[in-house]
Amino acid sequence: MNAEKLLEQMHGLKSIFDEKESELTGLDREIGDGDHGVNMKRGFSAVNDKVSAGSTQDILKQTGMTLMSSIGGASGPLYGFSFVKMSEVAKEEIDGENLMEMLEVFDRTVAEKGKVEGGEKTMYDVISKSADLFREKGSLSLEDLQQLAEETKDMIATKGRAAYFKEKSKGTIDPGAQSAVYIIHALGEGVEK
Repeated sequence: MNAEKLLEQMHGLKSIFDEKESELTGLDREIGDGDHGVNMKRGFSAVNDKVSAGSTQDILKQTGMTLMSSIGGASGPLYGFSFVKMSEVAKEEIDGENLMEMLEVFDRTVAEKGKVEGGEKTMYDVISKSADLFREKGSLSLEDLQQLAEETKDMIATKGRAAYFKEKSKGTIDPGAQSAVYIIHALGEGVEK
């Protein structure tokens, strides 16, 4: 994936989050404060408006800075900071090996910044398994990523706003895990191992 394609993918997330806003808001109403859809839509609308051509590093860094300044809640800083960190390892042409490296940085950044681990019903449950998924399957299909989000359905949230719902958080896909599906799919689309 070259810079032009990456920019197209980042801009393309605007229409994905426009389309998925009510789905994400619905999930977040179940186990959060109901603003995740609106936040993601706002964040990627801003990315669409503000992030322009440059190197892959520039595009990832601009995306990160834009998300940090336009998304509220925990997801803005986590996604934003992760994009900035990924920009530090991105190559001019993102190939399978480089994508793997970026996914590992995404994983580490969210784990450290969010103080999360797997199984806590957060975006991290998708992010932390995406490198393994890519290693195993050689690509990141929407179906395979969606399966990772589905796995959060049976978990009991122990982090973030959803943790207040304790047992009642069971039965709903984590909204952050669901938005991570779309972001990781956009980062990996067309890149094969």
